Amino acid sequence: MLKRTFVILFAPLLFACNQPDKKTETTDTSVANSADTAVATVKENTANQLISPGQGIGHLRVGQPADSAIVLLGRPDSSDAAMGSSLMAWYAKHDRKGYRTAIFAHRNMGGKDENTSYIKKIMVNSPWFKTPEGLSTGAGLEDIKKAYTLKQVSSFTADAKKVIVYDDNAKGITFEVDSVSNKCVAIVVYKPNEGSGTYLDMH
Repeated sequence: MLKRTFVILFAPLLFACNQPDKKTETTDTSVANSADTAVATVKENTANQLISPGQGIGHLRVGQPADSAIVLLGRPDSSDAAMGSSLMAWYAKHDRKGYRTAIFAHRNMGGKDENTSYIKKIMVNSPWFKTPEGLSTGAGLEDIKKAYTLKQVSSFTADAKKVIVYDDNAKGITFEVDSVSNKCVAIVVYKPNEGSGTYLDMH
């Protein structure tokens, strides 16, 4: 009788030991999902940060309607418009001493779409945004010259400092550089080969 009882008690235990470890499977799935989420987040952050010469900065794209910037960034902190052109700017935390993102837009006056203003130039001065080479504001002029063919096209004064403007017109990107430190203070992106003429100060 005792022997029979032992067999009855041991059989369920043996069956349980042969079952898959469900807890381990659940844990592994959770880790995998977390890893996928992390990769997706990194890719999204990269897309948000990328300065694409000739194309755009983050999700702002050259050639898109200016209204798309308002959809992405909200109402601009400052704006100015005249003769079919407009300049809009957004400041980090709406603080005019903070980092600035600005767009210059223009209407195709006389065209069928003259009621739509299109983004022509995008400017940022936050080091968070980076070119494919990893360059951002704060980068030295010599490092920038290693990646881009630069031509000095203009200069202006901002915050009592002289800024020299260097342009790679073929790629559609401009670097504004502090004349004293030789470090980049702002980056502008536009359609390639459309940067000729008087440089537009977007500050």
